[in-house]
Order: sequence, then structure tokens, then C-alpha cells
Amino acid sequence: MNVGLADAIIRLIVGWVFIHLTPVLKVKTGKVLRWILIILGVILVLTAVTRYCGLYTILKINTL
Repeated sequence: MNVGLADAIIRLIVGWVFIHLTPVLKVKTGKVLRWILIILGVILVLTAVTRYCGLYTILKINTL
């Protein structure tokens, strides 16, 4: 665990927005951007739920 509670809540909200924003962007953007947003959203939600971020480990960041 290296993701603090505040960090996890922010990740969860931003991830949820990214995932649910893609249908709105369907008309204005291409498939690639939508898939990037979905993937980023899923990664953010997963890191919020598990409270572990591999990138934080590499960069030696701990927000607990």
C-alpha cells in the first residue's frame, strides 16, 4: 500500500469520470481517445481500490 486515502478518493472520482465521459465524447472524438480514457479510468479505479500504484513504487512516492 502506497496510496493514501485522499489520493485514492481523487483517483476513484477521476477514474469514474474518465470511464463515464467516453459516451459523451463519442460524437466529437475518435475511437483511440475514447479507449485511452477508458484504460486510464480503469487503471485509476484499480489503483484506488487496491491502494497500490506501481509508478509510485518506481518513483519512491508514498502518500500514506
